[in-house]
Amino acid sequence: MNLNNAKVLITGGSSGLGKCMAEVLSEAGASVLITGRNEAKVQQVAQEIGCQGLAFDISNYSSLKENAATSVQLLGGIDVLINNAGIGVFPSLGEIDLDHLQSIFGTNVFGLTLLTQELLPYFKKQKKGNIINIASTAALKGFARGTVYAASKFAVRGLTQCWLAELRKENIRVMLVN
Repeated sequence: MNLNNAKVLITGGSSGLGKCMAEVLSEAGASVLITGRNEAKVQQVAQEIGCQGLAFDISNYSSLKENAATSVQLLGGIDVLINNAGIGVFPSLGEIDLDHLQSIFGTNVFGLTLLTQELLPYFKKQKKGNIINIASTAALKGFARGTVYAASKFAVRGLTQCWLAELRKENIRVMLVN
């Protein structure tokens, strides 16, 4: 894919892997918009990288429609969505509570899905797009104290496979990075 002027939205782009992807894509000539929960951090990192920033939390479902539209407006369209935002907790079985499950799945699975769904009409209208879901090796193999986190990443793996089958005919590529 030619990245020059590609319009890329990266969730969770103010630190870690998301920040690294934003740097590399910006250097390759892409127009990049990063998101994150912390307004000051998002704006600081965006300025450092030379990209745009928009603070929002993908687990705040009621804001996703507006934030998706704002993202597309800021980018002037969308070519690539990188679903990178993710969180984890690592309690042992017997220590897991409902808040752990709701929090992790709220960001890693539900928010990821609902944001993608808000952006899907833009991809369909232009008859092309790329959706890249960032999982983890935890999407392939569980580990001690990984029940909640690994289950969320296994879910991302499953939904990625479903979207791939559904969207192939629309010329929308769906990929998973572990």
